[in-house]
Amino acid sequence: MRNKLLDPLYQLNTTRTAVEKIALMNSVLTELINHFHGKAGISKQYFEAYKYGSIALAAATTNVSSLQVIYPASFPQWILPITSAGATVAVALLGASSPQKIWINSRSTQQHLQTEQFLFNQQAGKYSGVSQEESIQLFSERMVEIWNEGHGKWEQNVGDD
Repeated sequence: MRNKLLDPLYQLNTTRTAVEKIALMNSVLTELINHFHGKAGISKQYFEAYKYGSIALAAATTNVSSLQVIYPASFPQWILPITSAGATVAVALLGASSPQKIWINSRSTQQHLQTEQFLFNQQAGKYSGVSQEESIQLFSERMVEIWNEGHGKWEQNVGDD
């Protein structure tokens, strides 16, 4: 069961107190941070798998080629095309899927959200010296801006493929 703070009907209630608004925003922001953290983690795993896989398969291709020269009669000829094709596919996936860009952009968006949350909760930076209602409004706007920027970067990276 999801937190009641994330219930859309609860979010639309305009009679919430400032404390409820702050709790709601921190809860939604935590969800966003976790979302971008998850995207960063998955993209990092893909990037590392493609990168190290292509390196290992390229090295295997060289080794297989050498073994075929050393043992031409006894070494299976079908291994070289398979390792070579595997290396090619891994390099192609690395370039085509942009996992490193998505990983870095997702991580960057996550850090921006965490920084904004810290500043808001400490009433520091642009949140100092303003009323609580103005602070809440500014925080809401910043949260949406950062989320939109992060999503826009993701769309751009996926569209580059």
